[in-house]
Amino acid sequence: MEDLEQRLDYLEETCDRLLVQNRVLAAALLGFLRAMPPDMAEDVSQSVQAAFEDEAAELGYTNSTHADMFYDEADAFFRSKR
Repeated sequence: MEDLEQRLDYLEETCDRLLVQNRVLAAALLGFLRAMPPDMAEDVSQSVQAAFEDEAAELGYTNSTHADMFYDEADAFFRSKR
């Protein structure tokens, strides 16, 4: 039972670290976009969104279990940045 609790603690910590890493990456991307001239930032934002859509399509094509989750998170990312 103790081993199971240790594994659960490890998984929870790993999940928390991934969430924080994702926030760091999102903050970095926002920082880059803010530093760019507005027209360039718009082009870059559209390019990133297209890349996300391509990745979601690839995940969907391969029937990945993560396709829906990726799409939801990419959508949430862009909604929060508007």
